[in-house]
Amino acid sequence: MTDVQKNNSRKINAYEDARDLYAPAPADMVNHLGIEAEMGVFTLDETGAIVIPGPDKMLELQSALKSKGHDAQLEASGVLEYASPAAPIEKFGKLLPRLQNDLHQFRAEIAREGLAISPYAILPTTSREEALEKMASRERLVTSINAMKEIFPPATIEIPLLTTGVQASFSPASADAMFAMMRRAYILTPLLIAFGNSHAGFVGNDATPIDKNYRMDLYNGYGPAGGLSQAFLAATNGKSLIDAHIAEVFAAPMHFAYGHDGELISATAENPITFASLIEQGLNTQSNYELAESFLYNDVKICNLRDATGQTVGKRIEVRAMDAGPADQASRALLLTASVVPSGPMADNFEALATRYGFEGTPADMADLLLTSRQAAVQHNGAFTDIAFGTGRMLDFMREMADLLATGHRQRDDIEPGDTAALCSKLRVGLCNAEATAKACNSLDAMRGRLVKQAEAALAKASKQPVAKSDAPAPVKALSNGL
Repeated sequence: MTDVQKNNSRKINAYEDARDLYAPAPADMVNHLGIEAEMGVFTLDETGAIVIPGPDKMLELQSALKSKGHDAQLEASGVLEYASPAAPIEKFGKLLPRLQNDLHQFRAEIAREGLAISPYAILPTTSREEALEKMASRERLVTSINAMKEIFPPATIEIPLLTTGVQASFSPASADAMFAMMRRAYILTPLLIAFGNSHAGFVGNDATPIDKNYRMDLYNGYGPAGGLSQAFLAATNGKSLIDAHIAEVFAAPMHFAYGHDGELISATAENPITFASLIEQGLNTQSNYELAESFLYNDVKICNLRDATGQTVGKRIEVRAMDAGPADQASRALLLTASVVPSGPMADNFEALATRYGFEGTPADMADLLLTSRQAAVQHNGAFTDIAFGTGRMLDFMREMADLLATGHRQRDDIEPGDTAALCSKLRVGLCNAEATAKACNSLDAMRGRLVKQAEAALAKASKQPVAKSDAPAPVKALSNGL
């Protein structure tokens, strides 16, 4: 869950009181990026059945990873999150080998602890009931899940319980830079959904196959607080984006709020909570404002940026549409987003490419194309990447993106040609992991067999590997927690 400190009692009485929270961060913290990658883990019980570990085992695993210098955070049930160190945007390619090495060691340590990693964004054999039974007993998490059951459609709780994704974070230097980054990120989002789709085709231990990107479809359950940001659609520049976003934060449905003594006040269907509703109770603190902001789950999310002491010093954006699962998914997310979301020659070329697919003008001008392109990528009906995008086709856009990346990366000295070539070859073919899985495994029973074999092979290999020593990474500070 998003980290929010609950002891900031400064009052936010009106929109004007929140605007200074979006002032530029210190110069040494802007124009940085980082990658966060979630991993679902599982093992085999004494009968050979696939199960996710309980909270005690997850805490043991987190402790082992932290002792090796990894920034490892626990999610709700059977999921760990890796966070990369922050790196300057202008040399984002230098982060790639560190990311690859960290994740190799991260995954090896998970295997040494007797667990396998799901290659899918949702482990298909885990039911909602099993995830709830083995959920970590943190007060904020339990309160949030209980509130979600009350205020959102029933399946929405599967987002924190079952799904895993990869996020790329960027710290913009100004509100206008944030707006420009968000504009390009939202145009890129349907590609991230389609190309980054890593679903197994089954969810919740149900044998009925699904033909959609289930994880991204679930975000529709949040209503205006999920998917495409309404604040972004109303914006024309940085100032109007911040103004509309603040209004959205005031109106967002909160899962809970902090009371006068720091206690948690849970939202219910009968007593919903918004930040605006907290004003008359005197609970309109900065902590509750930041909490309300954290309950916006848009595809491109505005979040806190913290310094090394944990204090909020500005804002960052998260580009959140790519599934987790395959080992190279985080590398793909880094290369795709960092190449075109921040300003620069490649971003300019991306803008020109997007224009050819109809994406031009203000967000309101593009709204219909953004929405229909996202919908086509989510509700793919078995077509995966052979779908509409803008005024054209996603497969054509992906091939042109491959050309853009190949040309742009040749001008850089911080990216290995092989990394670009591997990504571009997959873009040109247009085969996402979900489609490859669908062709190889068309039933839940076959999927169970595949996962059992994977777990047995991973655990057998791990039992023969020595524990990493001097090659363990140094402790890092992630962009989400400070630089």
